[in-house]
Amino acid sequence: MKKTYKFGGMVIAMSVLLVGCSKPTDTEPPSAKSSITVSTITTQAQPIKFIENLPARVSAYRVAEIRPQVGGIVNQVMFEQGSFVKAGQPLFQLNSETIQADVRSNLASLQRAQAEVSRLNTLLKRYAELVAVNAISQQEYNNTEADYRKAQADVNQMQATLARQRLNLKYATVSAPISGVIGQILVTEGALVSQGDSKAMAVVQQIDKVYVDVKQSIGDYEKLKDALQDGQLSGATQPVEILNSQGKPYRATGKILFSDTNVDPDTGDVTIRILANNQNNELLPGMYVRINLRRAQMEHAILVPEQAIQHDVNGKTEVMVVNQKGQAQSKSVQVGQRYENSYVITQGLSAGEKVIVEGIDRIQPDQVLKTKTWSASASDHRQKEQK
Repeated sequence: MKKTYKFGGMVIAMSVLLVGCSKPTDTEPPSAKSSITVSTITTQAQPIKFIENLPARVSAYRVAEIRPQVGGIVNQVMFEQGSFVKAGQPLFQLNSETIQADVRSNLASLQRAQAEVSRLNTLLKRYAELVAVNAISQQEYNNTEADYRKAQADVNQMQATLARQRLNLKYATVSAPISGVIGQILVTEGALVSQGDSKAMAVVQQIDKVYVDVKQSIGDYEKLKDALQDGQLSGATQPVEILNSQGKPYRATGKILFSDTNVDPDTGDVTIRILANNQNNELLPGMYVRINLRRAQMEHAILVPEQAIQHDVNGKTEVMVVNQKGQAQSKSVQVGQRYENSYVITQGLSAGEKVIVEGIDRIQPDQVLKTKTWSASASDHRQKEQK
């Protein structure tokens, strides 16, 4: 009986012990168990200058296609391909023997016509004395005067013909109309060229300054234009930065000349033309480059990183902020221009609010949050590690 009693007591004691171990404690608050850490930024009003990075193409400031103004055989090429030529510098020499013969022939005809004018002038003066004493008829005097005037007209016509032939003789030496870099030779010695040829003999391009034509979608163009007109942004007049394919800036800088008034019907783009200095010839016609445009600035901008921008079920834009209770709260906002990896918030946020950037997907309702300051560099590092 004692053993049974003692065994029973032991069973009872063990049961009490087990029940005591499974009893919950209320010393730790439920919110502390479920709290998580999120990365946040504290919004602040700051001045920013908008940089639009857009594709562009380079074209020469001036282009001259070298074409003959008279026909003939190319006797000599007088330049080196790819060299710099000055305006008026001889480039091609055409066979001019025929033109020289025409000049000599026209010069002889002019001299005969001038001699005839001189003869008739002397005769007319003599007839003027004779007609005064009725030694000749008035009709004879009038005929001589008409011959004199006709001879003067012949002289004028021959002078014009001779001037034309001398111009042709000058055009037999084909010269550069502008200063610039000349390209490859498109005709060789011995080739027959004529005034009506559609093919150029060579091309000269002035590239000490160049045009850079930028393409921008009409939507972005109108958005910026409206923001400037509404006073949300103010204009900036800083030089345009031109970048190579690696994103490094050229030494050449430019300024905006104009924005085209036409929209490309195929692409929906407008063209912005930039004039850039190119003293080092870094920019060559036909190159594709990228440019940084600084056309607008904002004195008091509130920026939110792109990762923080959310959309609700209705498609409205919102961000999550940490309220005074330390909990997440959604706020509807209006998003403006993009700035680097952030967006300008035009409505819905004020300076000093804590916006959640990372950790939004782990937040539960009524959950107390722990916060740490968000770092763009640390975020980029984590994304690289995940890849």
